[in-house]
Amino acid sequence: MSLFLKKFVQDAAIGIWEISESVDELYAQLKLSPEEERIFSSLKTPTRKQHWLSYRMILPYLVRDHELSSICYDEYGKPYLNNGVRHISVSHSGKYSALIASPTFTVGIDIERMESKIHRISHKFLNREEISEAGPGLSLETLYIMWAAKETLYKLHGKRDILFREHIYIAPFAPAEKGIVYGTLKLEGQSRTFPVEYQMFDDYILAYALER
Repeated sequence: MSLFLKKFVQDAAIGIWEISESVDELYAQLKLSPEEERIFSSLKTPTRKQHWLSYRMILPYLVRDHELSSICYDEYGKPYLNNGVRHISVSHSGKYSALIASPTFTVGIDIERMESKIHRISHKFLNREEISEAGPGLSLETLYIMWAAKETLYKLHGKRDILFREHIYIAPFAPAEKGIVYGTLKLEGQSRTFPVEYQMFDDYILAYALER
């Protein structure tokens, strides 16, 4: 396939890749660094390899040629460009992968295929306050907006000391095909609120945020 969506927002660029290529077809189009080759070789399944290669395919559409570099990962698994010219975040689900890049700000992104099974696990990522405010009978779309927003803020934070129920609060909102929700990170006695933008397409949701 090719780039499904390219979107420019203030201080960042976003790309979504629709995956139809085989692992070999994707691999043949990329020139991986030795570190990237090591990472690629460590991936166990064809699907995981497809996802990893496909978000690597997005990068040239979002940055200038002289800014291209290999994608590396820090001690927490957060991706970064090893030349330091852009902050990035990546996500993948189903037939899509997504990447956001910003020259200035730390970023987070999430893409999710929306499936009914989320109703069974909503108690694991929503706290009592959120459930009470949202009311009974949360819709599939509402649950995925909240999940994607929390996942986006988790990636924005970039460390593993976050529990979705305890440390991320999503303020009440009216669900729509696209919009903004406000999520608050509560860590070490401090809190900070971020706008998280989202949009739905097909059976998927995309969410992203910048730490401005």
